[in-house]
This record gives sequence, C-alpha cells and structure tokens, in this order.
Amino acid sequence: MISDPYSVLGVSPDASDEEVKKAYRALSRKYHPDSYNDNPLADLAEEKFKEVQDAYKQIMDERERGGSRGGYTGGSYQSSGDSSVELTAAGNFINNGRYRDALNVLNGIRNRDARWYYYSAVANAGIGNNIQAMNDANQAVNMDPGNPEYRNFLNQMQWRSNRYQGAGQNYGGRPPMSTGNCCCDLWIADTCCECMGGDLCSCM
Repeated sequence: MISDPYSVLGVSPDASDEEVKKAYRALSRKYHPDSYNDNPLADLAEEKFKEVQDAYKQIMDERERGGSRGGYTGGSYQSSGDSSVELTAAGNFINNGRYRDALNVLNGIRNRDARWYYYSAVANAGIGNNIQAMNDANQAVNMDPGNPEYRNFLNQMQWRSNRYQGAGQNYGGRPPMSTGNCCCDLWIADTCCECMGGDLCSCM
C-alpha cells in the first residue's frame, strides 16, 4: 500500500479521473522499460514504473469504493469507459508478470477488440490456462489476421500443444523408459548402476 499515491502521479487528491489518467499515461510512457534498454538507470526506471502502476490502481480502487466511476474493487476491475486506458494497464501488468491483475482489468472491458483477445491469451497462458489462451489467440488472429505479433503467439501456442500431445503418444502418458511399475523401474535402475560400478539401493 502506497502512503500517498497521488504524490507518485504528481496530482492533487482533488484531481478529476481524467487528470489522474492523463498523469498515469504520461508517467507510464516516461518510465516504460522499453525506453531504458541498455541504460544504467533501467532498474530504477522499472521500479518507478511499477510504483506508477500500483499508485494508479490504488487511486482508482479508493475512488470506486467512494462511489467514483472506474477502478479496481473486490478483485475485479470496473471499466471507466475508456478501454484504451484499461488496455494499457493490462499490458503493463503483463509486462511485469502480473497476469491475474491483467485478467482482472481485461474482464472489466466491454469493447473487446483483437488487442484485448491477444492480451487475454498471453495472460491466460501466463497462469497456465492454455486452452483459454489458445482460444483467445485464435480470436485475435481472426480479428486481425495481418498482425505478426498475434500470429507468432498463436504459432507458439500451437507448437507447445503439438509437442505435448506428441509426448503423450510416444510415452503413453508415462515418463520415458518407464515400465509403469515403480518397483520394477527401481530394480532396473539399480541393476544399471551396479553394472557401472555403483549401487543405487544397497538392499537389492
């Protein structure tokens, strides 16, 4: 919890929602990690970037509880009507590995374009919801087939899926070189070790 989130964004507690969003967008651009590649201040900028995200979320949370429009409340993000702001927030959460926070933001957006489905795919993949991630990635590509970013992500998801299915077929759902019987596997491993001059289990 930030003691004074308004000071982080450089706005007054009396600032309107639009003024808060404007300050948030400006600072997010200023401290975005992509702007600090190979820069000695990269770590400091990333820390400041995260602080800006948390401050904005905290302000909108407090305003929602106080009856203002838009913000994070009770584990779900309520859309303020400006989907570009929410999509930016979701993208920032994804960049920082905060996939559940990203999904909370995305769930509050009503206008779901290709970018929304792409972010949803990435966030779902990040928490292990691979089926939903695949569905959303497909939807993103269907809505914007010329976008290489969406296509590349879908290709990655399909490659992982095919690799997993292939492994299951090759091994019948068991680890490689397994008989399916734990005791038998242990005996074989011990025998191999003894052939090499070692002893895996002295009791055998």
